Amino acid sequence: MRYGPHGRLASALNLRGKPMEYRVQFDFTVHFTNGGSLSATDFRLDIPENSISDDELAAYIIQDMRLLMAGHVDIVHKKIITEAHKRAPINTRDLPRRTLDLRAEDFPASRLVDLAKEGVVRIIGDDGESYKLERLVV
Repeated sequence: MRYGPHGRLASALNLRGKPMEYRVQFDFTVHFTNGGSLSATDFRLDIPENSISDDELAAYIIQDMRLLMAGHVDIVHKKIITEAHKRAPINTRDLPRRTLDLRAEDFPASRLVDLAKEGVVRIIGDDGESYKLERLVV
């Protein structure tokens, strides 16, 4: 058995003996911290495995589209489909697993450090910008 970067069982093989390729199809709305939003319906992105969390997907959209002042991201109607990749999928291992909005509630530094120990965290700062918090040495 082969395992992917998150310890999940790696993709099955297709009829030609090559790994299956997966894409995620979903609707989303990115709400910007300085007002406005961006929405898409039936949007598709290549993913390396047959699953992706909503927080990982939100970070993927923000990173891939180079969005500034991105706040909360609504994701609905998400489904994984087997379909050939249109380009190389990004490395989901480096995507934040969780999003915290520091404008909504205060988090003590010790709590942020604890979360960083568990994996990369996306933080929406008081200035409305998104930041990645991660452990420097593993």
